[in-house]
Amino acid sequence: MLRELYYNFKKTINFPGSYLEKISVFSTLNRLLIKNRFSKNPKDKISVSFFGYKMYGYNYHTLYYLINEIFIANEYAFKTEVKEPLFIDCGANLGMSILYFKKMFPDSKIIAFEANPRVFDLLSLNIKENKLSNVSIHNLALYSEEKEISFFAGDNTLEGSVISRRGGENEIKVKATKLSNYLKDFDSVDLIKIDVEGAEKEIINDLFDSKTINKAKEYFIEYHHNIDGEASNLSAFLQKFELNGFKYNIKSNFNKSDSFQDILIHLYK
Repeated sequence: MLRELYYNFKKTINFPGSYLEKISVFSTLNRLLIKNRFSKNPKDKISVSFFGYKMYGYNYHTLYYLINEIFIANEYAFKTEVKEPLFIDCGANLGMSILYFKKMFPDSKIIAFEANPRVFDLLSLNIKENKLSNVSIHNLALYSEEKEISFFAGDNTLEGSVISRRGGENEIKVKATKLSNYLKDFDSVDLIKIDVEGAEKEIINDLFDSKTINKAKEYFIEYHHNIDGEASNLSAFLQKFELNGFKYNIKSNFNKSDSFQDILIHLYK
């Protein structure tokens, strides 16, 4: 426990915000850490106030993890001269990335997709309770085809994938659509964020084949590498962007050979 509190202090010191924001960060992280350690598993929704938002989840650990990943680590830090940027969020989960983008760009327009119906309920609540405008959300999976597909969900809202080995134990049927169907309505999109636990290959195959991959100026993609039983094809994935003139940066950690990796890729022109 003392080690976690120390790490929270270090993250707070390095947080690029005002003094009051640093206090808010430190207080929120410690509150979630303590509640996660000593509270029983909540039977209903729980919430935390952070940066003027009220964020709902099903457990304290998930909120702690998402706030760290998105708000503290600033993994989706993005710059643009556009006053009202258009974002597309693929795999919105509870909506933490939407809250982040809205904090950074209050006038932005966001189109978001979340396949898991249970998680989508919380996503809807987080959008409604925080009175976010110009945000449209869709309870759909994104794929390379329009059809009904299997989705594997777990009790943890972070567990969900079209790949059984990456998702949870509960198999449900969800409607899938193609992202290219939405891109055709726009001349350009400022940013597409994709975190879909393995389905990113299917989404990019659709955009590449439909020649809509260049509709987006930038991408943030969490690529899931070395999923058990899946062939390695990161080079083929990146080649689709290289052929369309994108540059990229890659961020990941490496533990040992053949280990699973979450790889964050920022693609831009």
